[in-house]
Amino acid sequence: MLSISLRDIKISLYELGGICRVVSVIFLVPLAFTLYYAMRSGGISMNSLMAFLAPAVIMYLLFIVLSRVDIKDFPPRTKHAMITTSFAWLIIALVGSLPFVISGTLGPLDAFFESMSGWTTTGMTMIERPELVAGDILFYRALTQWVGGIGIIVLALVVLMRKGTVARDYYSSEVGEQRIRPRIENTIKETWKIYSIYTLACISLLYLAGMPFFDSIVHSFSALSTGGFTTRTASIAYYNSPLIEFILMAFMIIGAVGFLIHFKLFNGQIHALFQNIEFRYMIGILTISVAIIMVAFWLNFHGSVVDALRVSLFQSVSGMTCTGFSTTDLGNWPDLPIAVLAMLMYIGGLYGSTAGGIKILRFIVILNVVRYNLKRLILPKSAVLKIKLGGKPMEDEEVFFVLGLSFAYVFVAIVGTFAMMFLGYSLIHSLFLTLSAMGNVGLVNIDGAPWFMMNSMGKIALITLMWIGRLEIFPVLTIFSSVIFRKKG
Repeated sequence: MLSISLRDIKISLYELGGICRVVSVIFLVPLAFTLYYAMRSGGISMNSLMAFLAPAVIMYLLFIVLSRVDIKDFPPRTKHAMITTSFAWLIIALVGSLPFVISGTLGPLDAFFESMSGWTTTGMTMIERPELVAGDILFYRALTQWVGGIGIIVLALVVLMRKGTVARDYYSSEVGEQRIRPRIENTIKETWKIYSIYTLACISLLYLAGMPFFDSIVHSFSALSTGGFTTRTASIAYYNSPLIEFILMAFMIIGAVGFLIHFKLFNGQIHALFQNIEFRYMIGILTISVAIIMVAFWLNFHGSVVDALRVSLFQSVSGMTCTGFSTTDLGNWPDLPIAVLAMLMYIGGLYGSTAGGIKILRFIVILNVVRYNLKRLILPKSAVLKIKLGGKPMEDEEVFFVLGLSFAYVFVAIVGTFAMMFLGYSLIHSLFLTLSAMGNVGLVNIDGAPWFMMNSMGKIALITLMWIGRLEIFPVLTIFSSVIFRKKG
């Protein structure tokens, strides 16, 4: 069992200091909107300024303190990155709750919920009427998703794409070893460039489609980060525009596609997208899911087939990309389409993307393991079989890792489901909320008023699930297991 020593903690804290410095600057960005709205209203309050200055100062002070930690030139390793990111998301979400509290938007627990939901790109919200919230706060919470989205991509590139993993081996053959990590800094810079270009494109298209400019910024941040925060109580249904829905679906899918694939697309290799096994599976899974949901929706609510297709397509894309936008109230949906959406949220998007879930690549491995065992039952024992991915054999160790993570994901989901049931929710509501929080999706299948009346224990449970899901289970398990089964390291 992996143990965490005092040296490991010191290295992780030192690395955390660098993150705190970057985030301290991010907290100052919404001040531009604060000043803009102050000029329009003719005055500015101290609370409006302190809402963003206070967390910025706190994060910078944390940087000063943590940068003084003596690590004696010990190089950081993978486990240090996992420890650092685990605590980073907690600390950033905690300090990030201050703008909501200081501005008077939310109480402390609801503010922590909102902040964790934003930074983990989940999109569940405790703000019942976004239209009544100040513009700088709405921009801030969209910004947390935009930054959180790029953050998980960087984490995937630095930590999850380490040598020996199924993702690293697959993308080495797809993208090329030299593109993944010649210098990780260059890869991250190129990722920021692509992410920014897509964001500007989305803002422009939404604005041209008739969405107000401020709304275009917020929804572009949310769509590309597969976050789901919106400026409207009715979410995307408020606009009632097929064109806006189409644009958002396109950018939700872009956000759910691994950014190593985007490197190829920006080099003119369009075929790379359709040759990618994860993307092909995504299209296939979405096609089947849309068909099932459309039929169930039409049989239960009638209306035209076109309307049923429009609703089912948008919700399916939103669920699988783990965005959480909606164009309908899921509270009165029958169990079958809700179950399909739950499965989509469990699977999630492509590896190295802003989407959550277990990732399609791992889902493919699980299907291949099932296929392998079926062949074992049918073929003679002398038959030589190997579990393959993209035509290449996989090592047993990596297969066990994928199965172990998937089992851990399901186990945590079961625990979360029982916790929500204990709080009084039905089985289907509890499972849906748990998978939505763990997959960092944000879709909610409870009617508006009861959702906002959720008790404190339910909110704490969902906050924990959002945190665990964003870190993909194992970093959190590493910390807990090292504490419980501590050995001298």
